[in-house]
Amino acid sequence: MIKKIILLIIIYMISASFIGFDDGNGLEFIPYKYLPNKVQDFVNKYFEEYEVHSAALSSYYIVIFKGGSSIYFDRKCEWKSIIGNRKIIPINTAEKFIDGKIINIIKERYTSINNIYKRRKGYEFKVDNKEYIYIGYDGNIIKIKKV
Repeated sequence: MIKKIILLIIIYMISASFIGFDDGNGLEFIPYKYLPNKVQDFVNKYFEEYEVHSAALSSYYIVIFKGGSSIYFDRKCEWKSIIGNRKIIPINTAEKFIDGKIINIIKERYTSINNIYKRRKGYEFKVDNKEYIYIGYDGNIIKIKKV
């Protein structure tokens, strides 16, 4: 009986020690200044009016702004998505880093951008909180769908 209790205690101690190493998502919060310079340069150049709340590292880099907006970067430090999270991404901000022929389609049809995703064949925008529009890198609309 004592051996079983000791064995259970050992198993508990071993399993409890592993819990501290896993946050469930492989997400590690780090100081913003530890992000690669290329990530910081992008944020500082195009999102200077946003206040950085935190930064995280996983299989990608994440910058989280006060209010919940965030930008995800791959390991090559290229942005992959910009999530407004109930905050609008100003079109005049997006036009600084997205090709003019693509952003002009957005400007002609919509008043606000909620999210931007860089896809294999182009960009996906969630706009006016009601539609998703997919635009190819060539500037042609691929698809529009309702939220």
